[in-house]
Amino acid sequence: MRVAALEWAGRVNELTEMLQSLAEANEPGAAASYALALLAAGRTEDACEAQLSSEAPGDASSKRATFLIPVYCAALSGDKDSARQALNVARGNGIYVGFAASAIEGQPRRGAPTKNVDVLDYLFLKLGQAGNRPEITARASPELLFLLARDDEAPAELRLAAAERAASLNIIDGETLANVYREAAQRLPKSPQSPAALRAKLFVALEGQTSDKVRAESIDALLASGRDARIEIPMAQAIAQASNGLAQDTQAANFVETGVRVAALAGDDQTAWDLTEFAGAHGRGWQLLLVTTDPLSERSRTALESGVDIALTAGLPGALLQRLVTVLDALGEEVPIPLWELAAKTPQPGDGYLPATGALSTLKEAADAGDVGRTILLAACAFGPDGPQGAHLIALGDGLRALKRVGLDAEARRLAFEALYAHWPARGKV
Repeated sequence: MRVAALEWAGRVNELTEMLQSLAEANEPGAAASYALALLAAGRTEDACEAQLSSEAPGDASSKRATFLIPVYCAALSGDKDSARQALNVARGNGIYVGFAASAIEGQPRRGAPTKNVDVLDYLFLKLGQAGNRPEITARASPELLFLLARDDEAPAELRLAAAERAASLNIIDGETLANVYREAAQRLPKSPQSPAALRAKLFVALEGQTSDKVRAESIDALLASGRDARIEIPMAQAIAQASNGLAQDTQAANFVETGVRVAALAGDDQTAWDLTEFAGAHGRGWQLLLVTTDPLSERSRTALESGVDIALTAGLPGALLQRLVTVLDALGEEVPIPLWELAAKTPQPGDGYLPATGALSTLKEAADAGDVGRTILLAACAFGPDGPQGAHLIALGDGLRALKRVGLDAEARRLAFEALYAHWPARGKV
């Protein structure tokens, strides 16, 4: 189950480490799964050197890899006869060889892929000169998205689309996304059309820009576009270095609030706190959001004690204050009575995802029992399909409390921050 979870999450580096030890212990099917993970990691030579046995192939996935990896490795080395023989062996063992047959035997494939595309599918498509099909990204498995984001031989548009989808699924981080932008932008046409290509071009132009005013505007535009593409957090990580120091520049005076957002999303809490001091009366409202990242610090206590004044000056809506006090209470923070009273002037919002009856009770039971894995899964179910930002206040509070109860304090704080950030009023393009 741990292997399956790592596969679903696209965590290829951790997957290869785990499968290596299983393969060395001769677990059934582990060698084939390990070789497949090596292919996803771009370690083709190591994958082709793996000794695969068809006597104990394990599950369906490892059985498929057992018979198709030799086909791919033989074809890649130029040994067409061995590739055809291995292909026939795979057929004889009931393996679907559609993509492999197209690449090895030249059998044409008509229309778009009708199923999800995994690492082996893509490698055979690539062998058959069909690896640039735009529909690959939308159908790519998490492991394939990991590979495509690092495949410098992939068409630039395909690689960008895959990298951004991988970033939206937390398969790659902002640093990796930035590297893809830099490398792919050089191979794009002069007039790119896709949003991903435009973001890559703007990102590269930003890094070479000398005007602080233009840099500030570019960062604001990238953050706004990243939010539309559901990659705002990795985008903030990618542009965090470029935004350093801009908020203090007179040419970028309107950039301060964007700077706070970039730093907070990228996890640089100290910079975010420092920037709120330059953000004026409206910008000070961000301090109440940053309290969630470090609720027990002196600066957080100071902000909360001035919470009513900050909220009124910043014009924070009552519904947002209800979410704020709910989140802080769930994190174990002592919320000042005046802030509770200000929030209570607005009726508690009734919108957001609320799980089925009994789900929250089951979540509490799992947390009380110290069952970490079960608590994580139940908390995810309680938050709903849109995550903590789309959860009903009751589900949000119960989910955060449960995570804290099993020792996941840092994770609870980050989820609390994201739950509030999505609703926090912001000026500028975003």
